[in-house]
Amino acid sequence: MENKALRKGLSVTAIILTVILALLLSFNNANGLVYGDEVSLYGIPFIAAFAIPLLAVLIVLARCCNSTDTVEETMAAVASRYAIWGWCFIFPIKFASAALDLICPEFYNAHFTTIYLLMNSFNVSVLGCLVLGLSLKVLPSVKIEKKKLTFGQIMLLIMMVYGLGQVGSLMGMPIHTALSSVTLFGDNSSEDALSSLKDSLIIGSDTVIRIITVGIMPAIFEELLFRKFLIDRTLRHGEFISCAMSGIMFGLWHGNFQQFFFAFFLGVLFAFVYIRTGRIIYTMILHASLNVVTSSITVELLAELMKRMGMDMSNGTINPNIDYDAMMKSVMPLLLVLLVWIITLAGFQIAGFVMVIVKRKKFKLMPIVGELPRKQILRTMTHSVTMWVFFSLALLLFVYTYLPDILAFIFK
Repeated sequence: MENKALRKGLSVTAIILTVILALLLSFNNANGLVYGDEVSLYGIPFIAAFAIPLLAVLIVLARCCNSTDTVEETMAAVASRYAIWGWCFIFPIKFASAALDLICPEFYNAHFTTIYLLMNSFNVSVLGCLVLGLSLKVLPSVKIEKKKLTFGQIMLLIMMVYGLGQVGSLMGMPIHTALSSVTLFGDNSSEDALSSLKDSLIIGSDTVIRIITVGIMPAIFEELLFRKFLIDRTLRHGEFISCAMSGIMFGLWHGNFQQFFFAFFLGVLFAFVYIRTGRIIYTMILHASLNVVTSSITVELLAELMKRMGMDMSNGTINPNIDYDAMMKSVMPLLLVLLVWIITLAGFQIAGFVMVIVKRKKFKLMPIVGELPRKQILRTMTHSVTMWVFFSLALLLFVYTYLPDILAFIFK
């Protein structure tokens, strides 16, 4: 009882600190949007003043969660450690960015996208896997029997990845658009809008760095983080809990509604593939098949299109002296190529979703002796206060995605 009481107290404390940090980060970013990036630097000490105690609470909480005998204890043990990983994902990059902006602002602003991609990749891969791998090492894991997939099965799964990804994107886009639409009512010029588009699509980044940091490395390390590390330590309680936690945690950690649903669907699919094959390389291939195409062909076509339209990719401004007749002659062929590419992707996505429907009976989870009913597992997940420590950190990302723009609109 004492351990449970302590764990509950630490969990509630961590959630309260996370809520405070979500508000601090949002107001700080909103001030930066309204008054300039240099103003946001003044908020960093206040953020650090709450972030450092939060990390201390999370470390103590993880040390209090070592038992995995029950579903609830397993969730608490896993969630507390993923919360530490979440802290390492959010705050070091924030503090490092502030330091670079303070020490060498011109260099940082000129290479912002590249620096951010490299730091984010380092956070997910090196720091993330190191922190989570070491913290999860004390928890018992299971070995999954290894099986092989044929080339045809891999190609079929890749089609399903595109189908599920598109359906998830269509589900999340209306919510994301509604929450982001406040920026449409501001005083943004067309140059501001194009600059925002450039940043959101990472169009101005170096091609090789983008493919490595957005296409390849997440496909490798996110599969270790959200599939192998997680499933190996939850599978002893059944396949359902592993697939559910993998999908929900993976979806939430994308931090916005535009990506949440498709990441959830793909997280469940990747979890099922790993459980059935025991080979994480297969889910890495499936993950990379989507990431690499998106970060290379699609972005390159969009980048070239915007260049031909007269946009300076280094700062997001439009060339005022552009020859519109020459521009149209240059843009039209590329628009045709882009249209063909989009139609091809759409066909692939439709075919993939149809195959998901046709093959849906193949995706059955095998129950084990003593496994809890699925409703009880989901209820345990939503009622576990320690699980909500991880959820609160993930929801912090959602708040940070949408609230600053809303606050900036109000301040203006």
